Amino acid sequence: MATPFRIGMIGAGGISGAHTHAASKLGGRVVFPAVADPGESARVAFAEKHGSKAFASADALIDAAKGLELSAVLVCTPPSTRVGIVTRALAAGLHVLTEKPIASTVADAERLAEAARSRPGLRTAVAYCHRFTPSVLEMKRLIASGRIGRLTRWENVFACDLPGHKDKWFSDPHSAGGGAFIDMGSHSVDLLRFMVGEATLAGAVMDHAWPGRAETSATVLLRCPSPTLANAAPGVAAFIASGWAESSRFTVLCVGTGGTLSYDYEAPERLVFKDASGKAEELAVPDHGVRFADQLAAFADYASGGPSKGLATFEDGLAASRVVASAAQAAVRQ
Repeated sequence: MATPFRIGMIGAGGISGAHTHAASKLGGRVVFPAVADPGESARVAFAEKHGSKAFASADALIDAAKGLELSAVLVCTPPSTRVGIVTRALAAGLHVLTEKPIASTVADAERLAEAARSRPGLRTAVAYCHRFTPSVLEMKRLIASGRIGRLTRWENVFACDLPGHKDKWFSDPHSAGGGAFIDMGSHSVDLLRFMVGEATLAGAVMDHAWPGRAETSATVLLRCPSPTLANAAPGVAAFIASGWAESSRFTVLCVGTGGTLSYDYEAPERLVFKDASGKAEELAVPDHGVRFADQLAAFADYASGGPSKGLATFEDGLAASRVVASAAQAAVRQ
């Protein structure tokens, strides 16, 4: 077996568990010998479960990285903290995988993109895991092959009921940089860019169901003036809906001149193709539920000198942040 790729986990909150679970599927390829979190209970629980050395701060972990033979850090802290942590890690010679969004502001995202550019020997990526969803990759392939004719419209809904976010940093505009759209909608923006091409804002509406907190839902219209995806028509229209205070729905729909492709994350093993007459056909897609594991494996390979395999770069993170910020600035508030 190859030598395990050693990552320091910075931030031991909920999303860290998705990454450690992903690592458990990789047969020892990735390990987490260190964890940093200001919350004692969180870092101790993580350390006991994964056999990690615990630190009370990111700086302390980074200072100890060489002695622990860490190759990289995985940053799972609130967005407003990431610029300092990531730049410090890069200065210490560590590869970096950071959770999305890359930062809480465009200015900080620009700083991180520049920091990555200035250290070309280090590998950096943003954890936009939906790029590794097998059905998403299959949709992209089928569109490029002409299965639905020319793509004219792309739709994505990431919405669910998360009342607990009301009192957490997720809905604090300072800590998170926004609400449902920067949290869930940034995934959608990156997915659109990954599947179709660069996007520009056409309009946005944001709802604020929690007084004094960030937006709880967003409906955003975008256009892709010059798609990079084969068989996508110029000016593809994109609809994105993000929400924290509504019934669960996680779907992707691609509409073309010759049919549609739709995917529901609640039925991850299949795509639905409908031809122009409306006749439906279910297309089986194997290996669902692997996006976090495939992303982590891709990062470990990339940081070890391999190809990027579709990972979101810091430039991708910056581009998504710019679209998110433009929507927030232009949004009609309700």
